[in-house]
Amino acid sequence: MRTAKSRQKWIMLVLLAWAGWGLFASSITCSQQSAAPPAAAAKQDAAPNPTNNVRPAMKWTRFDYTCEAGAKITVYVRDTTAKVRTSEHIYMMRKTGSADGNRYSDGKVLWWGKGDTGSLQEDTQDGDGKMLVKGCILDKPGDAAKP
Repeated sequence: MRTAKSRQKWIMLVLLAWAGWGLFASSITCSQQSAAPPAAAAKQDAAPNPTNNVRPAMKWTRFDYTCEAGAKITVYVRDTTAKVRTSEHIYMMRKTGSADGNRYSDGKVLWWGKGDTGSLQEDTQDGDGKMLVKGCILDKPGDAAKP
């Protein structure tokens, strides 16, 4: 008849044996999964295109404006989309019809750029929306060539 102390030792030995066996089996499984055959590695290297589905970053053209009262506006343009950033808001807009200049709207706010100038106003059906920022002039790079 075993004593309680010897039974505890026996249980501990059995548990340690099972734990050791589990660690051994999992290390074999992990090493088998991570080791790729040389032919498979060469096949992956020969792939002409990346295999992930990550889209390339969108390329935006940036325009910085200084407006009345020293307000700053940055306009990013890509295809028919404009992102207009003020100190308080960022507006995502779509290009809309314009007889003169570039007009972008999100249905509530309108960015109108013409040449090196622009303005931001509320977009209303009659076109007389409240001016939010006016008198914007495109900032020229410091190293721009002078004519």
